[in-house]
Amino acid sequence: MLNVRVAILNSAQGVKKQKGMKKMRNCKKKRGDKNPVRLTPEGYSKIVQERERILKERLLNIRAEIQKAKGFEKEALEREKDFLLHRVLFLGQLINNCKIIEPTPIDLSKVSTCELHAELVKREGVREIIVTPEESLPMTKWEENGRWTPFPAVQGPARILINED
Repeated sequence: MLNVRVAILNSAQGVKKQKGMKKMRNCKKKRGDKNPVRLTPEGYSKIVQERERILKERLLNIRAEIQKAKGFEKEALEREKDFLLHRVLFLGQLINNCKIIEPTPIDLSKVSTCELHAELVKREGVREIIVTPEESLPMTKWEENGRWTPFPAVQGPARILINED
């Protein structure tokens, strides 16, 4: 059926369009004008590793399981195998159509303190203490001689970050 459709596509201009013809033409247009995907060297290596893992491990295991399976289980494994094959093709196209870029360092002096604070609060191992305008927070400092010494109290409003890492 596919050969007939391709023959109709390649033949005369006066033939009526079939339903699948428009889709096929659109796919060809999309394939030709792809912009390269930008990947860091780390991202590129992860994609290559995933593709190799699928080819060397998962597909071999599924093919062995398909030979043993029967009925619905075999159909499900066939679908999973088809999914993995499509994934391998997609990753191969991604590898072939990528541009490796070097990550550029961010100048943190241009980032506002508010944005830095908001980002740090999201991190694991960081706690935030919020002091309202009516409160004051007495603080002490641990000295090297093994004693706690008073530190000036913090008068609200204040947001204090504690890094527990």
